[in-house]
Amino acid sequence: MKRVTQSLAARMFPLALLAMLAGCGGDDGSPGNPGEPGGPPATEINSLNITVNEVLFESGVATVNYRITNESDEPVVGIPSATYIAAQLLPQGYTNAGNASQWQYFTSESCSSSCDGEFVDHKNGKYSYTFSGAFDGMNDITYINGATQRVVVKVGGDTLPDGTDLPITNQHYDWQDNGSEPAYTRNLIEMSTCNTCHNDLAFHGSKYDEVETCVTCHNLTKVNNPGNVFAPMVHTKHLTGFPVSLADCQTCHAADEALTENMNWARVPTMEACGSCHTNIDFPAGQGHPTQTDNSNCVACHNSDWTKSAHSQADTDAVLGQFNAEVVSAELVGDAVNFSIRLSNPATNEIYSDSADQLNFINDLRVYANFGLSVDYTTRSAKSIKLQDTTPISGSNGVYHYQIAGLTLSAEPASDKGTLALQGKLCSTESMLADCADTDTTTTIKSSHQFFSATAITEQGRRVVVTNETCGSCHGDQQLNYHGSRNDLEGQCQLCHNPNMQADATVTNPGASTADYKHLAHTLHAGSRESYPNINYPGNIGNCAQCHTTDESGILTAALPLNSAVQPLAFKDGTFTSATSAICSDCHLSDTAINHMTQQGGVFKGSKADATAGTESCATCHGQGAAVDVLKVHPIK
Repeated sequence: MKRVTQSLAARMFPLALLAMLAGCGGDDGSPGNPGEPGGPPATEINSLNITVNEVLFESGVATVNYRITNESDEPVVGIPSATYIAAQLLPQGYTNAGNASQWQYFTSESCSSSCDGEFVDHKNGKYSYTFSGAFDGMNDITYINGATQRVVVKVGGDTLPDGTDLPITNQHYDWQDNGSEPAYTRNLIEMSTCNTCHNDLAFHGSKYDEVETCVTCHNLTKVNNPGNVFAPMVHTKHLTGFPVSLADCQTCHAADEALTENMNWARVPTMEACGSCHTNIDFPAGQGHPTQTDNSNCVACHNSDWTKSAHSQADTDAVLGQFNAEVVSAELVGDAVNFSIRLSNPATNEIYSDSADQLNFINDLRVYANFGLSVDYTTRSAKSIKLQDTTPISGSNGVYHYQIAGLTLSAEPASDKGTLALQGKLCSTESMLADCADTDTTTTIKSSHQFFSATAITEQGRRVVVTNETCGSCHGDQQLNYHGSRNDLEGQCQLCHNPNMQADATVTNPGASTADYKHLAHTLHAGSRESYPNINYPGNIGNCAQCHTTDESGILTAALPLNSAVQPLAFKDGTFTSATSAICSDCHLSDTAINHMTQQGGVFKGSKADATAGTESCATCHGQGAAVDVLKVHPIK
């Protein structure tokens, strides 16, 4: 095993001195190439960037020359350790007709106090590593001239000699032949797509956070268990708890022209990839599918157009594009809200002239109403009507008038607001609306909500805390349907899931026993609700920005102080916990945390008067810009 060498400059000094002495008595010779100054070394390091300049071969042995810089492109000198992984890619069809491209693992070599190969720190942010031997024959793999080659460099997780912490990073470099751009690769997915749900996804002690690194090792030439090959392993892990339909491959395989293998999931069907989701199929045995022993004939039936069609939402999108329902007016009349609905076909820009009860393709179309945004709604059960079963009060030419009576109003309705929410299902056949008498297939519409004052509809209403877009980063665009067809997570659910829902005062985590929306969402994603014990939240539960949106001033809605409309947590025994303490204790459940909140004025299971007296001083320390601002102490990305 070779020890870390001294710098290249130090090793070459004696030779340079001899050359200078020899030159004194003769020709000056041709001037040499000037050195490349590295610039002043980095003094602050928040992230590391690795740039591979070249990979040189001598007698089949590779030397990787690379540069490491910080986020400001300043050279980082004195990196104490590194890991180097090498692999090559066999092109699609190389191993057999129909087979996908495959990575082959050569080796992984490490360097710290000693090295498997030879490591050189050039003391200017540039480094070199020479592998311990030729790739050809390593791991019983034959090096193929002309194949795409890859080297991964991993550094960080330790410190520079002066004690500066080094963040972990791993980055890859692909080349072909003599350093040319690869003619083929296997770039199927971006890590940023994974991180829409997972945040900073990393494995093996957070050492590796690149898809390109994962596939370099998780292939048939490295792992013993075929189930740990990257594609089937990832598919299998997502079979349970996946927050959207498994049929939508493009949740992960997002269409991206920057990916060289964009749409590979549809173009190259294989038993290995398809079978990892379609687990009821045994291809060689002919169970659930005609007998098939290899991948040579897959594309004959499952061409890219067929595969995309079978795994797309195109039909659903087409159906939804033919129908839109919107509230165009609303006003209070006593304890009732009078409102008007307009139904249209966006695909043709036509207004449906008939009312909902006369349109044969409407399976279900309901409107819910609740009032009192100043107190987060006045009742736990929103009033509703079914438009498909209701004759309008009046109307014509596509605009029809209805009434929802019996609302519970707030103390000052003239200065308060309410919300109307729409939900429903349409009958359809493939991509077209259809008569419900002729089909059993239904498509759930995208629910919506509309705020209204005592006299008119209004854009402003209940505060927006989460949006359909933030929820959709994991759950898809309003694809998470509850109670049949309610999917407007931004504004519909709160009409019923509000502070009038009550918690169980006898349980350890009261927030997990109430259906009040904020407590429901927090404890549901934390996996602490009895009815949902197996939810494994894929991101960092402390990253509030995963779900919360920002307000009009650009401040994350998880910030303190809370909006004045936020109500205390109500218990079935008539007691209350003050609002901020109730929310924070959804996650911070320890006795120490509860005692801290109590000492700062928090009220736990007290009277409503005490819980709303404003004694909580949480924002003094945890408010915006304070010493322990919740937006700073949570791992918010």
